[in-house]
Amino acid sequence: MPRLRVGDWLLDPAMNQISRGAKVERLEPKAVEVLVALAQRAGQVVSRETLLSEAWKGVTVSDDALTQSITKLRQALGDTSKESSYIQTISKRGYRLIAAVAPDDAGALEASEAIPGIAPVLRRLRSTHWIMVAGAAVVTAFAAYWLIANPLSRSNSTITELPAPTTNSSELESLPEVVVQPFGETEGDQLQALLARGFTARLITDLSRFPDIRVVSPRIARASPEIEPAKKTAAGNYQVTGEVQRNGDNIRVYIHLTEAVSGRSLWSEQYDRPYTDIFSLQDDLTRQVLGVLRVKVTNAELLRSARPYTRNLEAYENFLRAQSALIIRSKAENETARQMYSRAIQLDPNFARAYAGLALTYAADRRNFWRQDGAAALATAFDLAKKAQQIDPDIPEVYFALAFVHMERGEFSQAVDELHAALRLSPSFADAYALLAGIQTYRGQPRDTIPLMRTAMRLVPDSGHLYFMILGRAYFFLGDEDSAVLYLRKAIARNPENLETRFFLAAALNLMGQHDDAAWEAEEIRILEPTFSIREWLKNYPMSDAKQIKQLIDAVSSTGL
Repeated sequence: MPRLRVGDWLLDPAMNQISRGAKVERLEPKAVEVLVALAQRAGQVVSRETLLSEAWKGVTVSDDALTQSITKLRQALGDTSKESSYIQTISKRGYRLIAAVAPDDAGALEASEAIPGIAPVLRRLRSTHWIMVAGAAVVTAFAAYWLIANPLSRSNSTITELPAPTTNSSELESLPEVVVQPFGETEGDQLQALLARGFTARLITDLSRFPDIRVVSPRIARASPEIEPAKKTAAGNYQVTGEVQRNGDNIRVYIHLTEAVSGRSLWSEQYDRPYTDIFSLQDDLTRQVLGVLRVKVTNAELLRSARPYTRNLEAYENFLRAQSALIIRSKAENETARQMYSRAIQLDPNFARAYAGLALTYAADRRNFWRQDGAAALATAFDLAKKAQQIDPDIPEVYFALAFVHMERGEFSQAVDELHAALRLSPSFADAYALLAGIQTYRGQPRDTIPLMRTAMRLVPDSGHLYFMILGRAYFFLGDEDSAVLYLRKAIARNPENLETRFFLAAALNLMGQHDDAAWEAEEIRILEPTFSIREWLKNYPMSDAKQIKQLIDAVSSTGL
């Protein structure tokens, strides 16, 4: 994107900044994308929906994310909502950029380079600039949430040596790869969008249970550039695509299986069924894909995979809505998710996945100080996760939920046992590898985090922000601040509102001597959480290694946090 003159300011999207004379204002990448979208339609009213779709492509976020970006832009531009010289709010319609917009003149760069003290900063920013793709499927984002999405309870107990994962990652990478792309949906239809995501998630979960294939979650845009693509094996790689359409009381599904290298179509099918047959249709899709791939599985394994989570349509729809709300990671949406999961359980008291999701909402309450009695919330989360496991011990996600709660309680060894059980059921369960990776850092072994995260990111190439945060955090404790900053900035590009990521980024930048940049991140933390205190934050943080805790506190001591 070329630089633009916006009113009195020079907008440089590549540098994530605006400048006016000697004054330079750094902006968040998402704020820059919002400003670019407005500048491209200068003088026109741009709806909130358009700005959200362009700045957060493929990512579900709350309206607050856009509101915060607009607020930050106005502060940087010297604008206010009451006396607008740049961004004007149009009630119930959106926003309009009322300042003049023009291409930058040829001398703009030279002028900025001539500003005393600015040139070294600009060169530094330019040398470390990276371009990120913001899109991510709701399925992938929700999977990332089930990770170590929220930091967990701190434990001072002695941690014994944790066993290695039961699944050998090198063996996993030698298996045939099956990429399940997000099923297509009817644009603008929320229920059909949820159904499409449900079909995608169900097929990924079912196929992941079979040890003879390696299942890769959706690649919405492209694989992350720092993750090497899987090597082609003799067995070949495959891609599943599909589309879901609901018309009244009927549902139609198209599905295609192709050979990735040659593009040769191996199988395609169209299903027309009553909407009430949606679960048997999902069973049939799994059987057909496995049959075409000639995967050798026992009848027992196939029956276990085909068993749906519920046979109640209304419960299933509430479950899908709960998943979509949960990934927003705000207090209000967390409560919405809790209500949807609870409704699903009322409709089907044996809905194990709904109990597991409900457990996570209570764990989030405790982690984010959303309830005064965090201990009670965590006890409720544990009871719900155990209930899910008792209802159906053959679903890997319920083991993951229980492992997550164990980690909140500081019970790392128990968490690892549950994750091993999940991997035995689903060898391609990326989040299980990532949760194991996070535990290694929490217990003071960040070097062991790296290979586990590499495996997780090969299984989910278009990773969510938490995967990058886990890597960045590990590199921080390894003393590699350059790598830490690289991955933490990638995480922030995907979720600019994550406090933990910004905290570690501030710490790493401060250690590198980039004190102004560290102060910027500290200010961003204060905007997100005005009462932020590292002492309070650490009360719910799972780190058990005293040396790492001191390293972290020392790193931010001069930032005012």
